[in-house]
Amino acid sequence: MTARPSSEYTRATEQAVIEADAHLAEYQPPPEPAPTLSSAEKAQRLRDVGFAARLYASSAPLLADALDIESWKIYADKFLEELGSPTDPVARMMAEQLALAHHTIANLHIRAASRLAPQEVAAFFGAIARLMAEFRRSALALKAYCEASPRREAAAPPPRAKRSPGGRDARRKKKALRTELPSNNRITEYFDEPEPALS
Repeated sequence: MTARPSSEYTRATEQAVIEADAHLAEYQPPPEPAPTLSSAEKAQRLRDVGFAARLYASSAPLLADALDIESWKIYADKFLEELGSPTDPVARMMAEQLALAHHTIANLHIRAASRLAPQEVAAFFGAIARLMAEFRRSALALKAYCEASPRREAAAPPPRAKRSPGGRDARRKKKALRTELPSNNRITEYFDEPEPALS
């Protein structure tokens, strides 16, 4: 008589454990929130992965999740390295714009190939032709900018040494002596004349 309730209790306990595990698996606690970044940390992240994120966004409609942002970051870093790792911020932005234009042109080609209406095909290829012309102009502009950078640095005047305040006063006095004009004031001349001796 006593064994029967014990076996029912064991089965009920096992069933409760199974249900509790299922309940925990179904309702997992929310993940801990990511640490809040400061403005400086966000700006650094933008510098590090901003270019890769833009490349990812421009190709996401076509490639979906085949490539993630980290893959694009490796691609972007290699691309800039092949360009000589430009340190000038303007040259770097121009290089990034060229890469974005290149991938956008490829996306437009693919979208044009899937169109059936002649008007749509013509519109896509018109946009492609304009963007390719802009790409070529931008490439030439980047090349000219990079070639002119060393000349700009060489032509920059050397920094002037700061002069001491005492030297400035002496120069002002010397300049005042050089630029002093003769006076026609008779009173001044009167004071310059020697006084007559008293008799």
